[in-house]
Amino acid sequence: MSNDTTVVIGAGPYGLSIGAYLLGRSQPVLVFGRTMEFWQQMPSGFHLKSVWSASTLFDPDGRYSLDRYCAATGRPRQEPLPIRLFLDYCCWFQRQAVPNVDPTYISRLARDGEVFVIELADGRSLKARRVVVASGIAPFSYVPEFARHLPPELATHTQAHRDFAGFAGREVVVVGRGQSALESSALLHEAGAHVELIARGPVIWINRTLYHRTGPARRIFYPPSDVGPPGLNWLVASPLLFRLFPEKTRYALDRRAVRPAGAEWLRPRVEGHVRITDTAEVVKAVPRGERLELTLSDGSTRLVDHLFLGTGYRPDIHKLAFLDEALRAQILARDGYPVLNEWFESSVPRLHFAGALANHSFGPICRFVAGAKIPARQILRCAQRDRHPVYSA
Repeated sequence: MSNDTTVVIGAGPYGLSIGAYLLGRSQPVLVFGRTMEFWQQMPSGFHLKSVWSASTLFDPDGRYSLDRYCAATGRPRQEPLPIRLFLDYCCWFQRQAVPNVDPTYISRLARDGEVFVIELADGRSLKARRVVVASGIAPFSYVPEFARHLPPELATHTQAHRDFAGFAGREVVVVGRGQSALESSALLHEAGAHVELIARGPVIWINRTLYHRTGPARRIFYPPSDVGPPGLNWLVASPLLFRLFPEKTRYALDRRAVRPAGAEWLRPRVEGHVRITDTAEVVKAVPRGERLELTLSDGSTRLVDHLFLGTGYRPDIHKLAFLDEALRAQILARDGYPVLNEWFESSVPRLHFAGALANHSFGPICRFVAGAKIPARQILRCAQRDRHPVYSA
C-alpha cells in the first residue's frame, strides 16, 4: 500500500462518492464498508424524500449519474424515487466507479505519529496517511429517555424494520413527525396495522407550489440539491459559504432549513388513514404483559402492541465505537460534531469527516445524498495538494 493512501470508512453515498473522486484522479484509496448497508435495510416500500436531481452520486467526470444509469439500463425515471431503484443505481455506481470496495468492518482507528493505524474485524491491520470517516448515521439513532429501558419486543426505532407485515391487525403507535415517522405510519397502515401517530407539534407537509408552477424557471427557486425552502435553499446548497457564518447563525439556519416535514406525495397515504395526535407527546411507557402502556402529556393513555420511534438521529463522534479513545480526545468537537476546516479536515491533521458529522460546520445539506459532492471534491483537492505541494519562491 502506498504511503499516501487514503482510507475511506463507509460505503454509502458519501464514501462511494469520495472514493470515486479520488480514484477518478489517480489518488490511491481504499474504501471499507458494505455497499449501501444502511439503505439496504430500509423497507422495500420506501421512497426517497429527495427529488430526482438530488439523488445522484458523484464522480469527477459525471459519468455515473442517476440519469446515466437509467439510460444505460433502460430503467424509466420514477418520482418519488423507489428505494429499490436507488439501491440498484448505487450498486451500479459502485461497480463502475469504486470497484474494489472491501466489505470488512473497521474495529479500531488510532493514530501513530504522522500515520493512522487501522485494525480490521478480520484481524488484518494497515496504516494510512489520510482517513475519511463517512460511516453514515446508523450509530446515531435517537431514542427518547422514556423509551430507553424498553425491550425491542415492545419498542424499536423505525430504522430496525425492513418489513411491517408482522404488525397486521395490531395496535401500534409511531412517535415523530418527520419523513421517517410519516412514511413508516403509511407503510404500517398499508400492512394492516391500526396506527396512531403521536407528534409534539403539527404535521407539516412540504409545499412545492413554485416548483410545479414555474416550469423551466423553477431552478431560480430550487437548486438541484433541493434542501430547504426557497430563499434559503441556495445558501444551504453552498456549504463552503454556509460554514463562514457564526455558529449561532448556522444553528438558526439549520433549524429553519430542515424542520420535520413530510413529502407532499406521502400526504394522501397518511391523512384519512392514520390517526394523528399532534397536541401531546409520550412522557411515560410501562410494559403491561405483552403490551405497552403509554402516558401522554395531556394525561391520556394508550395500550398498544408496539411503539415505533421515528425520532431521527443525533450525530456524535462519541458513538463511533471504532475510534480509539486517545484519538477521539484529540478531535475538537462541538455538541458531538467535529469542528472542520474547508477541507472537511478535523483538528487532527488528515482526518476528515463527511456526511452527518459535518453538519455543524457545513450545514444541513450534509444529511442528504446531494451533499456528497463538495466533501468529495474538497478531500480530493486536499490529497492532491499534499502529494504535489506548491512551494513559494
